[in-house]
Amino acid sequence: MSFGDKNVRKGVRAFADGKEYVAQAGTGALLNPRVDTTFKAMLTRNTSEAKAALKSFLEAATERKIAKWELRPNDLPVSFVGQRGVSCDISCEFDDGLAADIEMQAFNQEYDYGKRAEYQVSRLEATYLKRGESWEKAPVVYQISILNFIYDFKGGAKSDEEKRPSPVSRFAMRTKDGKCLSNTLNIVFVELPKVYGLEESLDTNTALENWAIFLKDADNPDKKDIIDKLTCKEKGLMEAQKSLSSVSTDMDLWWAEYRQEIYERDRISSIEAATKKGLAKGYEEGLSKGITEGISKGMKDGLSKGRSEGIKEKAISLAKKYMSMGHSAKEAAEFAEIDESLLL
Repeated sequence: MSFGDKNVRKGVRAFADGKEYVAQAGTGALLNPRVDTTFKAMLTRNTSEAKAALKSFLEAATERKIAKWELRPNDLPVSFVGQRGVSCDISCEFDDGLAADIEMQAFNQEYDYGKRAEYQVSRLEATYLKRGESWEKAPVVYQISILNFIYDFKGGAKSDEEKRPSPVSRFAMRTKDGKCLSNTLNIVFVELPKVYGLEESLDTNTALENWAIFLKDADNPDKKDIIDKLTCKEKGLMEAQKSLSSVSTDMDLWWAEYRQEIYERDRISSIEAATKKGLAKGYEEGLSKGITEGISKGMKDGLSKGRSEGIKEKAISLAKKYMSMGHSAKEAAEFAEIDESLLL
């Protein structure tokens, strides 16, 4: 569906305009939970289903049992003039001091997303400790990103389709030999394209892997059987499905999804057009440069070869004159510094 998905629910191209697209709100169709506005609504609305779904997701992502939580403002405070602000999709704080920042990244931006996550989790930590407080009071924080693309890990191996790597990657500060520092700063990436194949192992998947399947395919009618199995198996996912069904009747969220998809298609089209234009210009300039360099090289080679042939002929002529003075061919060749065979 959106942002490169291959879901069968009709995309924006199948509709005449936005009004027709938004009319799906009354047909029972589900919104795309990979769009940030839908993801946020599904987990943060003031309903029992959304609250249960959020608790389930946070426990799966942090691998901790959560007694209670509180949603905080989405924009982290800026500490100094000029500091880059960070906008979070969902920021939570728990009664034991644990903090979690959940972000939905629907498509691959042009910046280094890994650095962005590191910056974000460090900023999240910096908002908690008050001046004069002990370092012991610094809470554990999580930056959790749902990525609808495969992240290109710097210096790491590419995805091995045969091994079907887990979509879940967990990062903390460690030494090269694996020793932990304090596990205070934690980053969790969930790469949705990697869920392929996990549908066959619902009973042995981790809770977060099953959440990844749900987020990738919840709005895909062809995956209804898989989603039904998941929701019957895990109460948190059942509540998430109920919440998604509820928010999918919201016309404003359908408009938000429509605008997001139009924006993304325009962005991709612009990149493709610029790429084609750049390739065409590069080919033209390369061809022109190649022809120019070829002519130049040919002229240089020709002059060099002609000069060499001319010097050779002159040396032979000189040697023959030397022979006419009574010297042998060998002596003449040595005198003119040429091969004797040229004089025989």
